[in-house]
Amino acid sequence: MAGNGERADDKHAREPFIEMRRLPFDIGTLKVARALIVQYATAAGMGEDRVQDVELVVSELTANSIEHGGGAGLLSYWRENGSLVIEVSDGGRISDLMLGSRSVAPSSIRGRGLMLVRMLADHVSIHRDLHGTIVRARFDSYADVTRE
Repeated sequence: MAGNGERADDKHAREPFIEMRRLPFDIGTLKVARALIVQYATAAGMGEDRVQDVELVVSELTANSIEHGGGAGLLSYWRENGSLVIEVSDGGRISDLMLGSRSVAPSSIRGRGLMLVRMLADHVSIHRDLHGTIVRARFDSYADVTRE
């Protein structure tokens, strides 16, 4: 709670759409992409644990773009209605829009990245269009939360 009786998250819930930032990335700029999203999430007032969640999600999604989406992509991020929204788009064509929402066989050495993204973000959507794949992750809580 803030000193005025409002929860700390209340001030963020009233904020409108905040300018979208875009960063084209490739293998050489992944470190920059992670650093910028950490800086942005921290400046937005997210707690340390949530900033780490955001960083991990961006790391996973951008790495997927490098490996499966043609070697490059576009990272977009913004704040809207109390949420931090991250979008990664690339030229890849994902065949299973539900990827990451089902269990992976214990013997599989792959296939857990999008599952992790879905666990850390409050909402994840995957879309295809004529240009490729778009994955959007939304973080509704600016505060650190305990995950069970």
